[in-house]
Amino acid sequence: MNNLKSFLPYVNKYRREFLLGVLALIVTDAMTLVVPWLIKEFIDIISLKNGKEQILKYVLLLFLISLGLMGGRYGWRKYMFGLSRKIEFDILNDLFQHLLSLDRFWYQKQKTGDLMSRATNDLRAVRDFFGLGVLILIDAVFVIIMAVVMMSFINFDLALKVFIPLPFISVLFFCFVREIGKRHTEVQEHLSKITERVQENLSGIRILHAFVQEEYEKEKFKRLNLEYIKKNLRVTQIFGLFTPTMVFSMGIASMISLWMGGKAVVSEEITLGSFVAFNGYLMLLSWPMMGIGYVFNLTQKGLVGMKRINEVFFAKPKIVDEGVKFMDIPNHGDLEFVKVCFSYSDDADRTLNGVDLRVLSGQTLGVVGLIGSGKTTLAQLILRFYDPISGDILIDGKSIREFSLQSLRNYIGYVSQEPFLFSTSIRNNIALGNKNISDSEIEKIVQVAGLESDLKIFPDHIETLIGEKGVTLSGGQKQRIALARALLKNPKLLILDDSFSSLDSEMEKGLLENLKKYYSNTTKIIISHRLSTILSADNIVVIENGAISEQGNHSQLVELGGVYAELFRNQELAREMKIIL
Repeated sequence: MNNLKSFLPYVNKYRREFLLGVLALIVTDAMTLVVPWLIKEFIDIISLKNGKEQILKYVLLLFLISLGLMGGRYGWRKYMFGLSRKIEFDILNDLFQHLLSLDRFWYQKQKTGDLMSRATNDLRAVRDFFGLGVLILIDAVFVIIMAVVMMSFINFDLALKVFIPLPFISVLFFCFVREIGKRHTEVQEHLSKITERVQENLSGIRILHAFVQEEYEKEKFKRLNLEYIKKNLRVTQIFGLFTPTMVFSMGIASMISLWMGGKAVVSEEITLGSFVAFNGYLMLLSWPMMGIGYVFNLTQKGLVGMKRINEVFFAKPKIVDEGVKFMDIPNHGDLEFVKVCFSYSDDADRTLNGVDLRVLSGQTLGVVGLIGSGKTTLAQLILRFYDPISGDILIDGKSIREFSLQSLRNYIGYVSQEPFLFSTSIRNNIALGNKNISDSEIEKIVQVAGLESDLKIFPDHIETLIGEKGVTLSGGQKQRIALARALLKNPKLLILDDSFSSLDSEMEKGLLENLKKYYSNTTKIIISHRLSTILSADNIVVIENGAISEQGNHSQLVELGGVYAELFRNQELAREMKIIL
């Protein structure tokens, strides 16, 4: 019930359309219920053989009712089905907006395919419930109540006898309700596994081709589909009992009506018209009774879908704007780490342990260390992708938690180890988030990022469309487009997380010179495994096991003869060997 309550505001938003749809449905049902009574009157008049002049009246009434039914059916289709589409639209927008607000902690535990399934398959089940499900429910309840009233009015004793087998349907309903809900949950969850498998295979299609895994993946997918069929069949098996039993109960009721009602007509206890009308109302009960089974299925699927969508809505980000005191960050503020400790989970070892570090405004900081030492974590803490478990990070002496997330991230230009590009033009990827950027600004950034020569060879130059995640580009081109995107923000703090790894030494040297020339006042943090990238940095820190083990400029660290000096000697030796070969 809580899952249903959370969606009521969406219905309330369109309550006028909902009420119009319900009104159109009730008017339609009411006119349908009038038809058996008109037929009763018509037959009784004919049987008296003195009502020829009234025949035309009943024909015209039936014609007018048919016109009314046509208008009523159009009305409830427009307002009920249209309402469900609008609710689907609103929920999907809110769901997408909420997904954008969630942080990395939450996404680390999720699967893309499962989230896609919730936004498509589960949302479709919710739409069907609010549209077709609610429609059939209202229709069934109204028709059943009114048909029973009319049958009782025609002949109460006959109605009591006819209704003897019908309570058995209620027993069936309560016996199957919990099990059907459980089985629908299994179906929806398994469907998300199939979606996840498809998404994963398509994303990694080049790897599958390279390792000739097509047949293996086809077999795995076939097994998943077979399991999905089995789970659906388990739902069908219940309805294989539920629906036919309802139909059988209605058949027994019809048999009783024909037997007992036929005898009543022969003994002249009721008229032939009343007998026909009574059976007409009984037949009208057939659809609602079968519709209950159908709406029961839609309701269970819809409630399961609501539950799975609500699991996303109820998720809350850990990184939020709390205690914001300052909206703007100073253009020239020093960056400082104060005894920063961090762990990705409570039971994991600390990734960073007591980091103390100060970067003066406009300086360049080089960060080196072995894989897994905590270099990237250091950068992501500045962006508040995560928060330290103790200690603090300051800009101009103020905690970064005192700035809004938007202002903090606008202050920073970030290029990650594996830059993500969107399936659009190169220009749109560079101008991400900058709607009013001019062509001259784009051209300048392209030159700074060393992309000018590459764009000349592309068919549509800067307007060239790239594939998903930049699949049509080389690693170096991706990194330089990501660098251009970061520089276009004109950031006061630029973080480059091993973002020159796919570039040759000549291109790397040119980019570093451009950064020094055009962004001399920008504070830079350059994380790199390749020491040639950070030789000219004002300060270099070596991170080992989450702590700073060495600190100084290049000359000081080489003279120190520690980890940095060893890394430098090894890389110089490798470079010399490469030149000789």
